[in-house]
Amino acid sequence: MGTKIKVLISDSISEKGVNLLKEEVEVDIKTNLTHDELMEEIGQYDGIIVRSGTKLDSEILERADNLKVIGRAGTGYDNIDVSAATKKGIIVFNTPNSNTISAVEHTMGMLLALSRNIPQANELTIRGIWDRKKFLGVELYGKVLGIIGLGKIGSLVAERAQAFGMKVIAHDEYVSSKHAEKMNVELVTLDELLKKSDFITLHTPLTKETFHLLSTEEFAKMKDGVRIINCARGQNIDTEALARAIESGKVAGAALDAHEKEPFDPAENPLTQYKDRVIMTCHLGASTAEAMDRVAINAAEQVLEVLKGNLPLSPLNISSFNPQEFPAKPVLELADRLGNFLSGWAGPKKIEKIEVEFGDKAESSQNELILIHIIKAILDSVLDSRVNLVNALLVAEERGINIKKSYIEEPGGYNNFIRVNIKSGDRYYSIAGDIEVGGPHIVEIDGYRVELDLSGKFLLIFYRDKPGVIGKVGTILGESNINIGSMHVGRNKQGEQAIMLIKIDSVVEADVVDKLQQIDGIGIEEIKYIEIKE
Repeated sequence: MGTKIKVLISDSISEKGVNLLKEEVEVDIKTNLTHDELMEEIGQYDGIIVRSGTKLDSEILERADNLKVIGRAGTGYDNIDVSAATKKGIIVFNTPNSNTISAVEHTMGMLLALSRNIPQANELTIRGIWDRKKFLGVELYGKVLGIIGLGKIGSLVAERAQAFGMKVIAHDEYVSSKHAEKMNVELVTLDELLKKSDFITLHTPLTKETFHLLSTEEFAKMKDGVRIINCARGQNIDTEALARAIESGKVAGAALDAHEKEPFDPAENPLTQYKDRVIMTCHLGASTAEAMDRVAINAAEQVLEVLKGNLPLSPLNISSFNPQEFPAKPVLELADRLGNFLSGWAGPKKIEKIEVEFGDKAESSQNELILIHIIKAILDSVLDSRVNLVNALLVAEERGINIKKSYIEEPGGYNNFIRVNIKSGDRYYSIAGDIEVGGPHIVEIDGYRVELDLSGKFLLIFYRDKPGVIGKVGTILGESNINIGSMHVGRNKQGEQAIMLIKIDSVVEADVVDKLQQIDGIGIEEIKYIEIKE
């Protein structure tokens, strides 16, 4: 990447992230831009890094004609119109794991502070009020901690709570019992968790399902004297209902780092009147020097990866793929080249259907990404608009292209067999490939068995099988100073249609194609020059 690649940092991030970017791209730091100013500026940038302060709505993204990547330095992304970015083919990612340890440690700090009244005791002690009886606490040892959301943060909280001698139970509909068992955590229903827990901590994202996850009905099911910790999303708890539960004594105390409204007016938040039982911090879960550095570095690294043509670790508008489970690079190269070959063969025609068939030895968990690579490669060559891994499926859907994925039980002994069929008008085109020594290979075209390295330049010829055809084609190419690197001929039955796939060293111009088509008695039915993008 050269200095022409430009990245905008519109919210403050750690210098370590800024310096990393400056090593490879041109960086502008412009914080506190107004909406209108950002609309004017955004068109010149290839990438942008934001935190929560910058709002990237559809109006701004409509002007982002050069933008390829939006990096959210942090977890939440409510300030980004992900749908609008997807339509523009802009990759959006966040950095959810960069502040994990900081969030976990803040949760443990809140748990300890809540159980021993540490902030309240501190406030009175420094004022000279020595009242040990007022601040009688409870031990964590032997208590039941209910964790709602057993993801990365919830799992690490469970590990640390167990070190204090707590029994940990959890509710998470997306976690397997096997995973929980490995952590010595019992998975339970939400109702069971509410009834059994002495302490409850939330570690869930904000969704329609988790909005006001804890409200009047849920508080009524809890033990008397339960204590609540929330370092996740403020709207996961109904503030008014929590205040009523504290007032009644159902909830003995709460420690909140996330709030329904941030920042809030103390006069409007009913929890501020319970200073002796409620601890509040100003969303400090990620606020450590180490986390700020990790977030910035992570965001910078992923922006650079996307600008180099790779995927980020935490994409928000591509199907969720575990980076550790990505298909091997040669498999993705095979997908790209099969798509490129088909787009070159079919030409700029309206495509009605794309079907991808996978061999039973292919990794089915990886096939979604392979499918997207194939669709992107097919459409990118025939459409004027930007088509990439972000919007390939959306572009296909908008154009009414039917996408189908299926599996072959007997792929002929191949380990990574992929067949791609497209329908354009009344014609079907079909090609299959596999990974062999040296990389992606073609193994089949329109049902004919062929074996050729899938790279470089090709001449594809369909003809009537008869003596002398190969020689005449070779003569024409030789007279045109076109060297043949390798060739494969296939047929299903003697004397009927056959296929000739020739790998050549130079471009075949239109006049050479005309010469081949005009040779008397050669019986050529179709001839196509195809070049594979490397």
